Amino acid sequence: MKVVFSNRAYAGVMAETAEKIKTETGGLFLGAVEHDTWYIIEAIDPGPKSVFEVAYFEYDQQYTQHLINKVANLYQEKLALIGLWHRHPGSFDSFSTTDNGTNSKYARMRPEGAISALVNIDPKFRITMYHVGQPCQYAKISYQVGDDLIPAKYMQLKSPEHFERIMRNISQLQRPAEFQPSISLSSFMDTLKPLFEDRLLDQKIALPTENDEVVREKIINVILSDIVFMTEQLHIQMSVVQQGAVVALLQDTVSGVLKVCFAYSEANDMVFFQYRGNNYAYEDGLIEKLYHQGDRQPTGERQPAPASPWGQGGHSGRTLLGSVLRSFKPGRGEEK
Repeated sequence: MKVVFSNRAYAGVMAETAEKIKTETGGLFLGAVEHDTWYIIEAIDPGPKSVFEVAYFEYDQQYTQHLINKVANLYQEKLALIGLWHRHPGSFDSFSTTDNGTNSKYARMRPEGAISALVNIDPKFRITMYHVGQPCQYAKISYQVGDDLIPAKYMQLKSPEHFERIMRNISQLQRPAEFQPSISLSSFMDTLKPLFEDRLLDQKIALPTENDEVVREKIINVILSDIVFMTEQLHIQMSVVQQGAVVALLQDTVSGVLKVCFAYSEANDMVFFQYRGNNYAYEDGLIEKLYHQGDRQPTGERQPAPASPWGQGGHSGRTLLGSVLRSFKPGRGEEK
């Protein structure tokens, strides 16, 4: 097991340490884990409201969560929070009891555990890197620094065209929709409903503690690809409304307004959606995946169909689109 820093991430740790040379400080690691190698792509600074003392340090959690979402969204591969670091006074390169609690929390966030680093200046800058297993088991691991040691896919930023497309689609969705023919969102969701019934959430879902803007950003980042698919590929006309900690897809119909609401479960770190009074687990691209889902075999197993937007060349896609169009009436839909 080893750790590889990008040049930028390693420089970020050194810069933060230099800026707070008289006190403890720290930060968070964004990256990916592949074949027992932890790739650190970005080092997130702790935030302006952190507590910096000679022998104590505390993160500005609201700031770091905001920055994690912003920075991770710049990359083609979705970066994850994989660990943290902080400076210790003198040559003390072991974790305190308080550190154990923090490291345990991060290790529980993912099955691989987490990484945690200690920085010392005695008198030169040095890093001691640990892998944190569960329950709070430490193992020292080596690290290297260099962009050339990191798979190119993790270093690839999203293109300007990607963000232009997002802005274009969101702008179009937020315009007041004219009353004109559209595929019924209600009929479309009802057709998919048998395929997402196994995602039904029975347990009570606690409201997130983060501020509404941060929660909405998380939701939009996850559901955006399906919004683009439904509007560009299927030509479903709808509006996107962000209110409180909820993002909703709305379609005005003669019968009323159909609403599909998306929310965030902080306890499970997952997005879910509500349709016809029930909550269902959601994942990035779920609607498009279900659209292309093949017919069930007698055993109940699903077979994939060719990923053609309108189902041409795939029996499942033709069946799905046909059922939607057969039930479609211009501008009409069912009220939730």
